[in-house]
Parts: sequence; C-alpha cells; structure tokens
Amino acid sequence: MAYQLHRQGKGEKWLDEGNKMLDQVEIWVKNSKPIFENKLVLLKAEQDASMCNFLPAKESFELSIKLARDNGYINEQGLAYERMGKYLMSIVEVPEAECCFLSAHKCYLQWGAKAKADKLWKDWNLGSSTGKLEPCATNIKHKLNE
Repeated sequence: MAYQLHRQGKGEKWLDEGNKMLDQVEIWVKNSKPIFENKLVLLKAEQDASMCNFLPAKESFELSIKLARDNGYINEQGLAYERMGKYLMSIVEVPEAECCFLSAHKCYLQWGAKAKADKLWKDWNLGSSTGKLEPCATNIKHKLNE
C-alpha cells in the first residue's frame, strides 16, 4: 500500500515506509521462507514499479505469483495477479492487465472469496471486454537470488 501511495503522488515518505516494510519482510524470509518469500518478491515488484523499473517489476510480479502458487497460497496468488493488473493498467498495458484481473478473479473464487471476486469483476468492468478474456500464464524470466 505504501508503494502504491507513493506512485499516486502522495509523497516520498510512502516510498520510505515501503522500504522499511521490505527490510522487515527480508528478515522474516530468513526464518520462514515458504511463508514469506512470495510476499517479499511482491514488495520488490511494488518497489520496482515505484522506481519505474518496468521489466524488473513485471518479472517480480510474475515470480511472486509463481511462488504463491507453488506454496499453495491461492489467496496471495490472487493478490499478486491483482497488484500486477493494477500496475499494468497504470502503464497502459490494458490487455495484459485484464488478463491478470481475470486470473485474480479465478484465484479468489477458488479460495472461496466470492465477494472479493465480484468486487474485482465490477471495479475493472471485466464483463464488458469485447475480446475473449482468458486467465494469464506467467512467464518467469528469472529466479529470486538464493
């Protein structure tokens, strides 16, 4: 959220807050990698997005999605898809963003969060697309440094 507020022009203090949280999650990953690694990578994606590092941001979003999926966190996979969709929408990659939102919607439904899925559908007007919407397949281009 802090990185998002920074990208919305709310001030540098939000970038600093995001960086503090990133530092904290890095500590948590050392103690429980399967639980926190996808969260760390998602925060790195948000940090890269805030610094206009487009390719690293996309790659980190994709890796966060993969890590959440591989560790069985369907809710966090949905969150990572949703955050990636919002980022892609902000850089006007609309078809890719819609694909991410649809994937998030699918994750939320699988998790049992119908109200969240319905809100996402409504907020991003997913039913009005003229093309055939399909969930995304991520293409992981790098691995998190071990």
